Amino acid sequence: MQSRNKMWIGLILLIVVCAFLVALAPIRPVPKAEGFDVQDVSRYSFGEPMADDEPGLTAKADEIRGSLAKAGVELDYVKFIDPKLLEVKSVSLTQETADEHAAQVFKTLAEQYEGVEAVEMPQKAGAKQEPLFTIGEVFAVYAPRPQIRLGLDLQGGAHVLLRCVPETKIPFLTPAHQPMAISEDMMKTPADERPQTTAEGDNIKYPNYTHEQLQKLVYDYMLSKGVSKTGLEVVMVGDNRVVVRTEARDERESKAQLQLAQAFLERTFPDLELSVGEMETVYVAPGTADKVKNIIDRRLYAMSDIREPVVQKQGDDKIIVELPGVKDPERVLDILKSTAMLEFRLIPARYTCPGAEEDDYSEWNDTTTNQSVPWEQVLAESELAFSGRDLQSNSTVQTGSTPGQWVVAFELKKDKKRAFLDFTRQNIDRLMAIVLDEKCQMAPHIRDAIPGRGIIEGNFTTQEARDLKLLLNAGALPVPLEIDTNRTVSPTLGTDSIVRSFRAALIGFCLVLVFMIVYYRVPGILAAFALSLYVLLLLAVLTPYATMTLPGVAAFILSIGMAVDANIIIFERLKEELWSGKVIRTAIETGFDRAWTAILDANVTTLIIAAVLYFLGTSLIKSFAVTLFVGVCCSLFTAVTVTRWLVTMVGGSRLGENRALFGDNTEHTT
Repeated sequence: MQSRNKMWIGLILLIVVCAFLVALAPIRPVPKAEGFDVQDVSRYSFGEPMADDEPGLTAKADEIRGSLAKAGVELDYVKFIDPKLLEVKSVSLTQETADEHAAQVFKTLAEQYEGVEAVEMPQKAGAKQEPLFTIGEVFAVYAPRPQIRLGLDLQGGAHVLLRCVPETKIPFLTPAHQPMAISEDMMKTPADERPQTTAEGDNIKYPNYTHEQLQKLVYDYMLSKGVSKTGLEVVMVGDNRVVVRTEARDERESKAQLQLAQAFLERTFPDLELSVGEMETVYVAPGTADKVKNIIDRRLYAMSDIREPVVQKQGDDKIIVELPGVKDPERVLDILKSTAMLEFRLIPARYTCPGAEEDDYSEWNDTTTNQSVPWEQVLAESELAFSGRDLQSNSTVQTGSTPGQWVVAFELKKDKKRAFLDFTRQNIDRLMAIVLDEKCQMAPHIRDAIPGRGIIEGNFTTQEARDLKLLLNAGALPVPLEIDTNRTVSPTLGTDSIVRSFRAALIGFCLVLVFMIVYYRVPGILAAFALSLYVLLLLAVLTPYATMTLPGVAAFILSIGMAVDANIIIFERLKEELWSGKVIRTAIETGFDRAWTAILDANVTTLIIAAVLYFLGTSLIKSFAVTLFVGVCCSLFTAVTVTRWLVTMVGGSRLGENRALFGDNTEHTT
């Protein structure tokens, strides 16, 4: 018997230690520095206000920025939080560089202003816990803290529902001398002052529609023929190209819309040589949402400031994204919905960009007509050579040729490098635009053959360069996304929920323990230990896999009551056996055996309900169901196994000779 007791004690201690290490994680690997996860923002307080109004503070910030630039500090921004508090963000790749910049900033400010003091930055949400001490270079010891992930409603953040959007683009074209519509300014120009021939010498026949008029005419017609208003758009690209955009769901619908628009334009312009360009279609096919979910997962994983995001598929075309603790939801949303379709396009030889040196690619010049044309027209006429799908997932952020300039370096896949080399060799002195989501980032001249590597410039800030690298490495979305709903939860509300939930759980747990000890005496004390182990074990099981939400906390508290319920059934059976006159050891075995059937029936029905809630419920209900399901399984183990071990050990000791400690106050005669 002694050897069995020792085995039980050893197993219980092993369970306690393992659960403690997993749930509270006092020993963890030494944190490693992450590439751009550096503290490069510093704040400084002044003894007196630096200006009385906003314009004055802005001017003072510009003055300080100039002084810091002269001192050799590479800056992202300089701004006043209030008249006495200045915030400076430097451009730093490593923490060592950031610390050097902060020291130089303080030195420069202290030389110019009296009473300047460095202010400690507020800790970021989700910041890493500092270790108490390290064990060698591998492990570190931390203050024990629950490691379970908190959901959106417990720490604040953003809840976003994204919809996969099908897209169809149908371009219609006419020759240069047969425009379908002209600009408002050209319409107001007298007929004899308009150009009469094209660069090729063809006579121009001007239409009676402006761009806006033709766009509305086609839009209204498509709408009248039953095309859904959602996603319907008609855009004039130059004078000779009109593009109809819809959200056709399949090929049959796309072709029907093509025929509608073509028939209408042919009736409207019977004398024009109308042709149909290459139709671009993207459909939401089965499995598309899964691909989108995987790409969003990769993007969020690469963002070091996003902690424990939750990404779930809803139906065949929607993605739920929960971002607990996010501080800049707008930036994250831009990253999530960005298609990140990178394209390398060969620009027609007749186009030049006068604003290229200022990184302004919105207007181009047509050298054949000496007229300004928008980027959209150049994009439509350019030739797609390569896309982001041809890139390796190893893009990096690098410093540019001038201080404070950031570029993104890319490399093509091995099987595309030769084709890229041949393409650039054949088009030397031509412009090649690097386009991201239909926006021109840069349009360099091809000076020589390029062997499969390059950089993307675009006057990026540090954050913009990081985000572009992230998007390129995570891959392009197979379909466009739109934000269906966007809900932000206040961090204050989340903190209040945590405090109230923790208080309710603690009070309920303590009341349960007091009741068990007072009413059941020694078995109640043992049950209190088993319940404490149950809470620790439940946290350990939930920590690696679950995200705790407010309904999950409710399920956690409810499962404590259900764990007590199993103990109550066992102890009541035990008392009945003792009252019948059985010896303590026999009473314990019989009581547990008879209680098992009732406990199993009650818990199996609860497990079935939890399973139904999980498969049929929404995300919040799923959290409740998961916590309840795991809680019931853990309570079965602690109540039926751990409590039985403890009661059997104590019952076989000297305490077992005092039957009153087990709730039997009757006198038995032999």
